[in-house]
Amino acid sequence: MSESTVPSRQQRPEGVLGHRRYIRPIAQRPKSATRESVLLWLRGAAHAVGSPIKLIDGLCWRLVAAGVPVDRTTVSVSLLHPQFSGYGIRWWRDSGEAEESLIEHQVRDSDAYRNSPLRATGERGETVRLNIGPLQNSDPYPVIAELRQQGFTGYLAQPLFLYGFLPAVPTRPFQSVAWATKTAGGFGDADVSYLAHVLAELAAPLTLVTERRIARDLLSIYLGRSTGPRVLAGEIRRGSGEGLRAAILATDMRGFTVLSDRLPSERVVEILNAWFERQVAAVHAHGGEVLKFVGDGMLAIFPIADIEFARMAARDALGAARDALAAARAMDADPAFADARPLRAVAALHAGAIFHGNIGARDRLDFTAIGPSVNVVSRLEGLAKTLGRELVVSAAFRDIAPETLTSLGEHALKGVADPLEAFTCATMART
Repeated sequence: MSESTVPSRQQRPEGVLGHRRYIRPIAQRPKSATRESVLLWLRGAAHAVGSPIKLIDGLCWRLVAAGVPVDRTTVSVSLLHPQFSGYGIRWWRDSGEAEESLIEHQVRDSDAYRNSPLRATGERGETVRLNIGPLQNSDPYPVIAELRQQGFTGYLAQPLFLYGFLPAVPTRPFQSVAWATKTAGGFGDADVSYLAHVLAELAAPLTLVTERRIARDLLSIYLGRSTGPRVLAGEIRRGSGEGLRAAILATDMRGFTVLSDRLPSERVVEILNAWFERQVAAVHAHGGEVLKFVGDGMLAIFPIADIEFARMAARDALGAARDALAAARAMDADPAFADARPLRAVAALHAGAIFHGNIGARDRLDFTAIGPSVNVVSRLEGLAKTLGRELVVSAAFRDIAPETLTSLGEHALKGVADPLEAFTCATMART
């Protein structure tokens, strides 16, 4: 079985989000190994493993094959990410399952983290070694009681120092790896010493896959889901890009200037974040790509790979526009945003050719979209405000739209040579 997004049977604490799981086929699990061969693998072939979950899974099965008494492994690694403080991987020998989870920032403030031995390893670089026998007084950590109930006899948490910029995280300079065993007597001294050597060798390949992940995530967040991987794949030359046809969506908040003058800057940022969270969700739900934010506005595209699929792209763009406008109305009705009322949105849709690629100076580039079609959709957005309409679309979009649209007459648009006929949906309200 390959990596999957199927939820694991394992229970996760609040703030830890299930991401993917991996179960290596039994035929592909190492049958025999030596402790030295595991270290040699970490120094060599492990660097070619493409994902953290497969790296940890491969290591654990090699440890088992070498006779190291490991029955459960937990790895916790910091990330540079606006939503997640890091990722965690858990591996279980009995089920053969490895699960990767994303850890939200607020988990660091939870009792579960404060009462975990991983805090001592991650923040202070300490090693925590415990034999899990019958309960006599009280357990030093809640996780020990859970492990006892599951039949584990020993627990070992060790710090892991990764290279590169990862240790620069000031509150958590070390990463953490915790091992648990069901072998009678727990971990022996030789096991503890050997696992410390394992972590020293694991640092290099784990740094490699983690930094790749950070680069991929940050590029996708700042450039877009399809653009980020393209840049990471090497499309970084100035002027490189592609011409394409697309349905283009522009949305904008009405009255943002008044809002920003009236409320403190910190509150304006909170409102903008909530606003864009909903706008972007509408685009992504319909398969679109967000190109950029401009102030309180958003520009997104729905590529038309072939003229036969133009109506599908228009359907997706129109669905995203409807959802984005509905999200704005829901925000306006939400008491949490009462100080920002009235919250109104306008949207514009157009279809045409754009150039999507690298534009800028030698030492400062922007991966963006340009062309007359981008100018038209921007002007249509302004027309929507002038006409007091939630949604205005062009004749080019009307021609591929999946439904009949209502004409709003011809209008002269700034920067556009000839007047254009504008349309709207009969079901759309006035602003």
